[in-house]
Amino acid sequence: MANANAVVDSSLPNPFLGGIVPDAWRGATADVPEIHGDVYSQCLAAVQTVRTQQQSSSVLIHGEQGSGKTHLLARLQRRLTDTDTYPDLEDEWQIFVYLRMRTSSGRIWRKIRTELVTDLMRPMPDGLTQLDHVLAKRLATKCDGHADLALWWDHHREDRMEELIDAWHETAMQLSLRDDFTQVLEWFIRGKHRRHVRAYLGGGLVSEVGFRHLFGNVDASHYAPDNEDDAFAAVIALCHVAGPQIPIVFCFDQIEAIEVEDASHKPVWYLARAVADLTDEATVAAISCVLANFADNEIRAQDRARLVSGGQTALQRLDRNQMRQVIRSRVTAMAATAAAAGDNEHWPFADDEAMFASRSTPRELLHAAATRFDELRGVAVASPATDETPALASLFEQRVEDAIRLQKPEDTDDLIASTLPNLLSILEPGWTTEYPAGPHNSKRDIELVLIGLDKEARVGVALCNQPSMTSLAAQLKRLIENRNAFNLHKLVLIRDGRLPISPGAVATRKRLDQLTKDESVLVRPTREVMAVLDAVRSLIADATCGDLTLDGQAVAVTTVRQWLADHLDSVTREWVDQFCRPPRPGWIDDAPPDDTEVDAVLEYLEASPVASVDTASRATGVAESRIVELAGVASDRLQIVSGDPSVIFRVVNSTPLSEEGQSMQRSEAR
Repeated sequence: MANANAVVDSSLPNPFLGGIVPDAWRGATADVPEIHGDVYSQCLAAVQTVRTQQQSSSVLIHGEQGSGKTHLLARLQRRLTDTDTYPDLEDEWQIFVYLRMRTSSGRIWRKIRTELVTDLMRPMPDGLTQLDHVLAKRLATKCDGHADLALWWDHHREDRMEELIDAWHETAMQLSLRDDFTQVLEWFIRGKHRRHVRAYLGGGLVSEVGFRHLFGNVDASHYAPDNEDDAFAAVIALCHVAGPQIPIVFCFDQIEAIEVEDASHKPVWYLARAVADLTDEATVAAISCVLANFADNEIRAQDRARLVSGGQTALQRLDRNQMRQVIRSRVTAMAATAAAAGDNEHWPFADDEAMFASRSTPRELLHAAATRFDELRGVAVASPATDETPALASLFEQRVEDAIRLQKPEDTDDLIASTLPNLLSILEPGWTTEYPAGPHNSKRDIELVLIGLDKEARVGVALCNQPSMTSLAAQLKRLIENRNAFNLHKLVLIRDGRLPISPGAVATRKRLDQLTKDESVLVRPTREVMAVLDAVRSLIADATCGDLTLDGQAVAVTTVRQWLADHLDSVTREWVDQFCRPPRPGWIDDAPPDDTEVDAVLEYLEASPVASVDTASRATGVAESRIVELAGVASDRLQIVSGDPSVIFRVVNSTPLSEEGQSMQRSEAR
């Protein structure tokens, strides 16, 4: 029994900082398996139901903010991906998929598809991806497979490739897998074109060069339409490839962040419907985490039954013993504090500490412990901030910097669809959003319509980020034909500035000219603008889900929205202005780069990613001096290394090569 607090060395680090688990793939360093152990066991039972009974199972978990929902999913991830051992072909295996639902309700299946493929391509400790594991275990049943999975897979791909390919085509035929997926997954098995394979399977941006690698001389517009039906079909197809023998475990988090298109429904309505459709059409496990319970009439009765087929449970607040276990796990996870504590399991807090007086969430406990630890080591504890502006500004700036490194052109459609309505309502109160349907928008050529105050204006927003000029030209043709059906005052066409419009795409440019002469405008957002949108979305999503805290207190979403209204920079405001009024003069001094010339250079660099400036000039017809100027004003897309000769290259992603990228390189090498 510890009746007095310990004397704490002021040089010791504080082991209780960092109370929020960022996502299930980056779990906390310390864990107490006994906490929420019953809920954890229920999730594992759902996975076993899929494997042994060959039927879907879904668990719904309720938990207040800070109760440990994401921490629980991280524990589940560590168990299901078996990070301590390399699997044999005979071992039970499963696929873990984590989905943080920052998207709009009209793009849920595209979100699920993207995250499913992202996690299938995630490398495991043996150097193989989760998709390698699926295909190896599938094909091993036809190719006399046994022993170590990685060794068997590498051996067969090196010495018995055609046997594997024959087995794969037989499997695909048994599954009635569509032809394009059969071909793309064959390339994956061969270890070829994996970057294009990933983009195609995930519904991402596959260039025309990539299509030729995957399918030969096939019209790129023939495959992979960017819509919910195709995304749903792709998800189900990949689930069938795995089958119940290799259960795919979908873990849904931050449900409340879904931007709803129909105000009569809450985010959980869309989640429940998606889980119901998923578990009806494929044999999978689904784990869904929500902040609070909801009324029966908030979702369809048939969807509720599927959402809780494997059980419904809640994460309880910690009791005194569990709180002590959390404190001990944090202390022992750090070498310096573990040495200071020694065998004293109660170090550094006495039993009569106020933090143990009543049940608390893990987040509340860790904040109280961090504050008290600083007091015990004589570190001045700052008073709770009365003005959240400095902390929010710092956090927002960091998220913008992270997004500049990580955000990719294939994220643009989802980011704009889920963020623009929110951002416009923050900066221009009174504006609302409509999502047009009907036969004239069956391909969702117009993503949304922004409605001005008192319905004074109707502004259509079309997302035009297809890599194929043929697909883009087809969309523009439909917009020309159907525009009057939307009763628009203005049409805004958005194409990410990092995606070129080929100077040789005559039909595409002709239709763009026709539209822009008829009260339409083409907007080419830069990497920096997209990074700001990403930061806006993440702040609002975290606040909505109770995952944004300052000084241990949750920051309300209303606070975040007001801060954004007061502090967003003028460049972002000018960008938003393009949707609701003519541009205001004098906001941006620098003239925008000539997109036609930038597109010409980008298109050339797609085939030759690095080239001397003089070579690029001869190939594009853009003067060398002009190319140097373009690299200055379009530095988010083009950059130059000066020398003899000077070299120009295309900026694709400024992120250091990820573990996943390294794995893909190794697979290509194999």
